[in-house]
Amino acid sequence: MVRQEKEKSTKMTVSDKEIYDYSSPVTPRRAMFETQRKLVKETGRTRTPASDNLMETELGRERYTRSLPMNCPKQCYAMVGLPARGKSYIAHRLARYLNWIGTKSKVFNVGQYRRRLVGVNMTYDYYDPFNTTGAQSRRMVANHVLDTIIEWFKEDADNAVAILDATNTTRDRRDLILERCPPEGIQVMFIESVLDDTFIEERNIREHKLRCPDYQGCDPDDAFNDFSKRIENYKKAYETLCLNLDRELSFIRVSNITQFHINNLIGTVQSKSAYFLMNIRPHTKTTLYLSRHGESQFNELAKIGGDTNLTDNGVRYAKKLGKFLLENNLTDIPVWTSIMKRTIETCSHLPNQNVQRYKCLNEIDAGRCDGLTYKEIEETYPEEFALRDLDKYNYRYPQGESYQDVCCRLEPIIMDLEKQDQVLLICHQAVLRCIVGYFLNLSTDEIPYIKIPLHTVIKITPLAYGCEKEEISFGVESSVTHRDKQTQESIERRLLALDISNGDSSFVGHEEEINGNNEDVVSDRVVMMAS
Repeated sequence: MVRQEKEKSTKMTVSDKEIYDYSSPVTPRRAMFETQRKLVKETGRTRTPASDNLMETELGRERYTRSLPMNCPKQCYAMVGLPARGKSYIAHRLARYLNWIGTKSKVFNVGQYRRRLVGVNMTYDYYDPFNTTGAQSRRMVANHVLDTIIEWFKEDADNAVAILDATNTTRDRRDLILERCPPEGIQVMFIESVLDDTFIEERNIREHKLRCPDYQGCDPDDAFNDFSKRIENYKKAYETLCLNLDRELSFIRVSNITQFHINNLIGTVQSKSAYFLMNIRPHTKTTLYLSRHGESQFNELAKIGGDTNLTDNGVRYAKKLGKFLLENNLTDIPVWTSIMKRTIETCSHLPNQNVQRYKCLNEIDAGRCDGLTYKEIEETYPEEFALRDLDKYNYRYPQGESYQDVCCRLEPIIMDLEKQDQVLLICHQAVLRCIVGYFLNLSTDEIPYIKIPLHTVIKITPLAYGCEKEEISFGVESSVTHRDKQTQESIERRLLALDISNGDSSFVGHEEEINGNNEDVVSDRVVMMAS
């Protein structure tokens, strides 16, 4: 009985056996990366065949002809609400978050397309629902944007969420979206933003709307009056989302940023989106100060990882950082740090009393490579060294972490940062790369190569729909720990030299022997790398 259960638990599909062919002298780990390397060479994409678009298979097409699956690979989030209700702000923040967690997203702003197709300087009359010419023009623009969204999904199977940034205030307009998207295999969710605070509405108009191309060169008061009349025209035909008439739809209704009505969400991506929206505060402008710890003893020796103390230069930087906080009246802001010696020692020289330590801010776990220099890793584990360069974001150190793992454990920190006014983070290079990558909306290919120098404060300031980065250096000498991205050609040459398709893995000696007659034996290392 026990034997049968064990055989059942290790049973593999045909595709699994193609990758993990134990009768071959090629180790499972090498076979997995050989599959990925071949895919990169043929398509330029670092994805496994198992994660390809479901629509590319016969089974997938059959499923989509009946109904959309629970975790549909393509989603359209359609914003709903009157102008100046924070829809664009929410759309850009949500797209930034989804991109950061690995769900490729893009905002499609209908106003920008309208300016290209129809022109600028459209007065409030254009938005009158009883203006037949204006209504036809706006519907034409809406159809054009939907065409663009559908084509965007066809361009790349990785494209996952299109955010339609428009008013969509009538059921007729929302029905148009529902008529166009589901037949293309695109799941639709509506996000409505309701705002009753007239003070915030006026501030949004003056700070953001009057700066758009529609009002360039106009008197601010005249522009404000025109935009206010535009809102009144939208109100004439505004039909809000409600359970009585929209019960079958997936939607999130955000009222005054504090109340949420969530209805019929489908799948993981929509649930994650709702989780994010419930944590952001659109009227809170978080200013972040980010810094690595002072130079550590391992930094001086060019070693990665470890838990060592600061060097003399590291202590000098910590003292200058404390002086910087005093001079800029930042002694009352909270300081968040990791639980490692080098960050705690850096904080000990600061005047701030509110210091909070979080294990999730610890440096990326280098596993068996911890305490080695890059040169030692290349000499001892040449294949690991090359594979990390091949896909640095997703590569996981043996018995350690990947950048993707770090982003996962940083998600609660990101949610907390969204609610803060000012925070100083003192942590580590890989961790700060992930955090900076989130706020600057950088891709997963860019995140592992962001330059985060020692003895430098990075200031992140929020803008209308993004953030601005500023570096402040204190002139304290330090080691250089940044390693530039390698070219694809050099990585391919190294992998070819290692003869990855025939040689043995660098870590085979540390694993159990695997042979073609015993499929029950699967090493922990292989399972970890496949996850």
